[in-house]
This record gives sequence, C-alpha cells and structure tokens, in this order.
Amino acid sequence: MNDHSSNSSNRVENTYSKRAKRWKLIIAGLIGALILTIILSLNIGYTAISYSDILTYFGTRIPGINNFIDTASFSREQLANQTIILDIRLPRILSALLIGAALSASGTIFQGVFRNPMADPYVLGVSAGASVGAGVALLWGAGLNFFGFPIVPLAAFLTALATIFFVYNISRVGTRAPEMSLLLTGIAVSIFLAAIFQAMQFMTTDHRLNLLVNWQIGSITNIGWTNWWSVLPFVAAGIAMSYFYARDLNMISLGEDTAQHLGVNTAHTKKILLALGSVMAAAAVSISGLIGFVGLMIPHITRLIIGPDHRLLIPASALVGSIYLILCDNLARSIGGATEVPVGIITALAGGPFLIFLLRRSRQKYRM
Repeated sequence: MNDHSSNSSNRVENTYSKRAKRWKLIIAGLIGALILTIILSLNIGYTAISYSDILTYFGTRIPGINNFIDTASFSREQLANQTIILDIRLPRILSALLIGAALSASGTIFQGVFRNPMADPYVLGVSAGASVGAGVALLWGAGLNFFGFPIVPLAAFLTALATIFFVYNISRVGTRAPEMSLLLTGIAVSIFLAAIFQAMQFMTTDHRLNLLVNWQIGSITNIGWTNWWSVLPFVAAGIAMSYFYARDLNMISLGEDTAQHLGVNTAHTKKILLALGSVMAAAAVSISGLIGFVGLMIPHITRLIIGPDHRLLIPASALVGSIYLILCDNLARSIGGATEVPVGIITALAGGPFLIFLLRRSRQKYRM
C-alpha cells in the first residue's frame, strides 16, 4: 500500500515537473520573441536607423557596457537618430506593449469569469465610460494638466472606473452580482454612454471633432513617456495580482457550484478579478482610445494553442497581446506612407473576421 502511494506521488511530481518545465519554456520563448519584436520595430519608420546603431544606443544606457562606447564620436545624424529612438519610437513601442498586455490579460480574466469566449474587456462599459470622460476633457480641457499628468487620459481612466462601479452596483443582488445581470447592465450602460459620446460629436463643428474621432478609432501615435509611466503601475500590478487568483479562476471556469465545492469563495474572487480586469482595461483605454478586438482575439487564440490553465494563460496572453499590438502598430506606421493609419483600424480589420469565425464555430457546436 505504501509502495503504491509512493509510486502515485512520484507520478504526480513527475507530471508537475514536466508541466512546469514546459511552462517556463513557453514564457521564456515569448519573452525572447517580444524582445526581438521591440528591436525590429525600432527600425520601422520614416527615418531608417541601422540595427547596429540601435544596439549601440541601448548599450549607452546599460551600466558597465556604456564604459566601452564613446558617445563623443557620434555624428550629428547618429545623435538625431538616438533622439528619435529614445523620445519617439521607444515610448510608442513600449506603450503598445503595455496596452496589448493589459487588454489581453483583461480579456483572459473576463472570458474565464463569464465562461464565454466572446467576452472582452469592454463588456462592462469600460470603453463607453472612458469615451465620455475623454470627450469632456477633449472638448473643454484639452492641454490641461493635473499635477503633471495630462487631463484627457486621467478623465478617461476615472470615468471608466466610475462606470464599472455603477454597473456592478446596479447588477448586484444582495452580496452577489449574477453574470447575466452584469452583462445586460453593461450593454445597456454602454449604449447609453455611447449615445452621449455621439451627441458630443454631433454638437462639435471645429477641429475638436477630429480629436473625438481619433479617440473613438484608437491610436498610440502621440503617446509619450508621461503616459507610459502613468499606466505602468496599474497594468503591472493588475497582471501580477490576477496571477495569484489564476488557480481560483480555473475552478470558476468549471462552474460556480464546482468552484464553491472546492473551497473557492466565488463571489469575493469574481469581484476581485473583475476589478483587476476592469482597472487594466481602463488604464489601457485612457491613453490609447478604443482599440478593439485585442482582448477578444488574443486570449482565445492563446487558449487554443497552450490550453485553458490560467496560471500559464494569463502571462502568456499578456505577452502575445504585447507582440500582436506592436506588430499592428508597425503595420499602421508603414502602410500609409507619410500618413499613419490609426492602429485601431488595423485591429478592427483583423478582429472582425475573427469574430465571425467564432460565431460560426459556436453555431456548429450548437448544432452538434
């Protein structure tokens, strides 16, 4: 009997060890792919910059290596290219990284909580709430700062969070918020707030109309280091904290009753997960506008490839989402020549057919 128990224990340990090694290889591979994507993306733009110069510029920022690089020998062109990399391209690429990670991780959480592959980060009114806040700031406060932070992303972030709080409290029945009630309330509030945003557009006739349209399309063209630093804590903390609830999310994905029998406080856990997903989505939307389909597509594709375990799925989706949005932004920067295409158009063109694919796939399962 003891030998049998020992053999079973060894098999479990071996299985877990193999799984952990596979997970580490996947994450390491995705991190490597992300670093390579960033380096390649720094070369894309109106001004061509060689990869040797790009690596040299990074070397000047690394302690120890910078001692071997003579910055005094840089030509005027090299100094200008260094400014382009550090002040224009790098903050834009890293912002795409953060936004893609936030939307993808948030989408993974929402799809797990609602047990629905077509749930996305905007389902509770995040996008609509952010749009109204950004619209008000763009029309009557564009250019203003609040303790050094631009007023537009700050207003978008705060109104997005206020919308989520309102939707949750309207949906609540006692201490719980049923999933269907949350979804229906989120849809209703989103439609109402979208109408307010459209009314703003209708009443605006000057140059500010273009600002509203660009926000609604979604773009990361004018994002700088200030925007990036303002969003980083929310995205990093959101992904890290959601990872600690990944095991509970696995159980919730099996069904609420099953999770409760396994000892998960489903009401408390769902509330925390929805809050984390909403905060990440609100932070991303606040600096980029409405970039659609990333939180819908990437978690679903990643789940098909690596499986449904959220302990791997959350960090993997965040990394894949970062790579995806950086590549979409590269395409947006290059296909229009001197005129850039908003990245939201690229993600919508890719996401529309994918949503049709999901709907057809769901219909075929229903027939079976």
